[in-house]
Amino acid sequence: MTEPNRKRRWYRLAALLLLLLLAYGTYRVVRPDPNLKKVKQLQQDFAAHGKEWSPDQRQEKGREMRTAMEKLSPDQRQALAADGRRRFQQELERYAHMSPAEKNRYLDERIDSTERMRQQFAQQGGNGQRPGGGPSMGGGNGAGGQSMSEEDRDRRRRERLDQTTPEFRALMDQFRRDMANRRQQRGMANGGRA
Repeated sequence: MTEPNRKRRWYRLAALLLLLLLAYGTYRVVRPDPNLKKVKQLQQDFAAHGKEWSPDQRQEKGREMRTAMEKLSPDQRQALAADGRRRFQQELERYAHMSPAEKNRYLDERIDSTERMRQQFAQQGGNGQRPGGGPSMGGGNGAGGQSMSEEDRDRRRRERLDQTTPEFRALMDQFRRDMANRRQQRGMANGGRA
């Protein structure tokens, strides 16, 4: 083989390798992250079947979710949280447009579901709180129920405020008032305990 043919062959090989590297790099950038895909699949499973699962099944799926979430980047976790807030706001907006009878029915379903979960957990030796330590209607004070300093709690509150809109907060406040009133009407004041 002549010298120019060898050089041309090496150039072609180098160009092919460069093209393969670019294709692989592009694939890595645009492909869905397998951990993100797993978290989204678990979220869909919870939405579709969570009410049918036993407390043990929910707990196991929750562990799977936490493990998968730990593998996500902070940006991915923030994007997932933003998606969740957006879906929740849509649900609150739908609730706000319901008739009074529909609102009562919706609130009763939520209350009944919460009470079923609370009773199932109590049967397993719980105290009416989530395994993480926070009350079942929210308000946990840290990862896994660990204590947070006042400064950390204040920082988290400010971050949550920065992540929501005034409209969302107004809808949420109204929903909480309606839920508390409905619980009281059903004789379930104080977070569902009569």
